[in-house]
Amino acid sequence: MIKSIIVKDKKLTFDLDGDYDGKIHIKAFSPALKEELLLGETDVCVNGSCFELDRFAFGRDGAFLRYETSEGGVKYVSHVSSLYDEPYPDPGTKKGLQIVDVQDAKYLGVKHAALNVAITDVMRSADDPGAEPFEYDGYTYYINMPHIKEHDRRIKELTDAGVVITLILLCGRWHTVTPEKIKPVLYHPDYDPEGTLSAFNVQTDEGIRHYQAFCAFLAQRYYRPDSKYGRVVGMIISNEVTAQWIWGNAGEKTCPEFAREYVTALRIAHIASTLQYQSFRTYISLDHFWGITMDPNHPKRFYSGLELLSEIRKRAQAEGDFYYNIAHHPYPEDLFKPDFWNDKTAIDDYNTPRVTFKNLHVLAEFLYKEENLFEGKRRRVILSEQGFNSCWTAESEILQATAYGRAYHEVMKIPEIDSFILHAHHDNAGEFGLNLGLWRRKKDEPGMDRPKPIYYLFKAIDQKDESGQKFVWERF
Repeated sequence: MIKSIIVKDKKLTFDLDGDYDGKIHIKAFSPALKEELLLGETDVCVNGSCFELDRFAFGRDGAFLRYETSEGGVKYVSHVSSLYDEPYPDPGTKKGLQIVDVQDAKYLGVKHAALNVAITDVMRSADDPGAEPFEYDGYTYYINMPHIKEHDRRIKELTDAGVVITLILLCGRWHTVTPEKIKPVLYHPDYDPEGTLSAFNVQTDEGIRHYQAFCAFLAQRYYRPDSKYGRVVGMIISNEVTAQWIWGNAGEKTCPEFAREYVTALRIAHIASTLQYQSFRTYISLDHFWGITMDPNHPKRFYSGLELLSEIRKRAQAEGDFYYNIAHHPYPEDLFKPDFWNDKTAIDDYNTPRVTFKNLHVLAEFLYKEENLFEGKRRRVILSEQGFNSCWTAESEILQATAYGRAYHEVMKIPEIDSFILHAHHDNAGEFGLNLGLWRRKKDEPGMDRPKPIYYLFKAIDQKDESGQKFVWERF
């Protein structure tokens, strides 16, 4: 019956799948999945293929609500009109980095970055130290402003350096200690502490309202004409959700069950951000497992990328498709071995076990399939976290640099990939024995030693040669 719902300023336009003459009974619910919270209902007399309702007819912003009609079916908003409608930025390169030292990043010509921000660091109760009110959709929320000002400083510095910034939205133990009384609101009710991070709480109305306010606050603060606090143009929802048990724990869920919850979180972030800026992009976060899972013995904890994307597509299309995108992590099959071109489990097949830099085209070809398009448009891809290991020898560091050059060459073959954000800027002594940085760490004491060969290749990549015509990456 309802084909799509569009937000146009203060109206909701319901497009039908054909002409209709009669009365339609429509109910509006909170999008919370565990609470069947009816916010209002009304009868609408329809003569034609569409009808309108006031956007705030049911006491809340109708852009976020779930609608059911007497004719059956569930629909959400899939299109919104935005406060700002400017093109998505194109800095002229795909070169990105998980930045530690901004001055060094500027010297290297970095133009893309992804920054973590946790709802559990940002949202607070009224009596928490540093909490300031944020009025949104008829409720008052409280923001940890000392923490936000740290984000302001970093985001503004990167924006002024011409860096295109995407935020990675997380829930769980991160920079600050989350007050105990707000944890039940923010954490997923089924969160198992065995997981590093929690999924977002889209189960309860209070939880989903806080998540909605969190997304809206970030979009409003970091996309405004004066870029007072810096500018952000995208949000990645959780981290590597194919391994949800570790990076976005929602308890044990079948893949369709998890996809239902994840699509809800993805959709809310999409609507909250595109109400502010039309070209804002939301992303699904994937690891390199494609036709297999990280742990096949636990099918309710780990999913394949192919299965999860297919379930997300089916759920989104059934309830109102929207323009979500992909944040992929094509690490080599063995993170300790940078020579991805020798990956045995990354093959030229639709059901390949893994998608690494060796067979990135598999992901692209999946997204090119007609059923995966959004209104005929291809979805975009960012490579938001991946790197290449070295192991303290000159040979391994040369191999690390070679791997980066060859990977960049593969990335340039796929126009839908907007950025290749390398992990990491510096070697990290706490990263499971991996040395993924441009800078070599000191082996026996804290701090960095010196740049590795990859550093100089990274700087040169995507720079024009003396003629001003040819890009250096083409030589690798």
